[in-house]
Amino acid sequence: MTRILHLSDVHCRSDKLEKALEQLDYDLVTVSGDFECVDTARLFIEKARSPAVAVTGNLDNPGVSRLLREKNILIDGRVVEVSGLLIAGVGGMEVVGNLRMIKSRAPSRGVDILLTHHPPRGVLDKTFIGVNAGLEELWDLIKLLSPRFHLFGHIHESAGVIVSEDGVVFVNPGPLARGNCALIDVDTGQVEMCNINI
Repeated sequence: MTRILHLSDVHCRSDKLEKALEQLDYDLVTVSGDFECVDTARLFIEKARSPAVAVTGNLDNPGVSRLLREKNILIDGRVVEVSGLLIAGVGGMEVVGNLRMIKSRAPSRGVDILLTHHPPRGVLDKTFIGVNAGLEELWDLIKLLSPRFHLFGHIHESAGVIVSEDGVVFVNPGPLARGNCALIDVDTGQVEMCNINI
């Protein structure tokens, strides 16, 4: 069984990140960006008790990106195999370039997980003023890759899980800065929304 801990939008909250990494049970950890602070990204590298992958968020800086890349955790614009799962990554710093790179390297069998910072347009992307702020461009990638799971964040107020008619499990855990997280059972497709503040 592979149990994924999915986090997003850490926003320099190293205390909450450390608590999630130390207290929860997981076999793989994925982060949809917005570490925002280099020290927080460094803590992630040091404290993760399993293989880990991450993409950048729109608020991340080159220092965060460089540190994660040096440790071979950053998968912006890449398709990697981790714990027997094929994972494609689209970060929030260079979305267009990442999309182009993934499309040119798409494996013929598709991927198990699409890890992005942004949601696709219309899925768990409604802002507090009622606007759908996801990216339309992600739909072409979803059709090309046929992921079993699409894990993302960015829109803090739209945490949740949606299963599409095609069987794609979309997960926005909500911001870890507020204690939100998601635990995903890859075998069953079950998602447990969690909060480390409780």
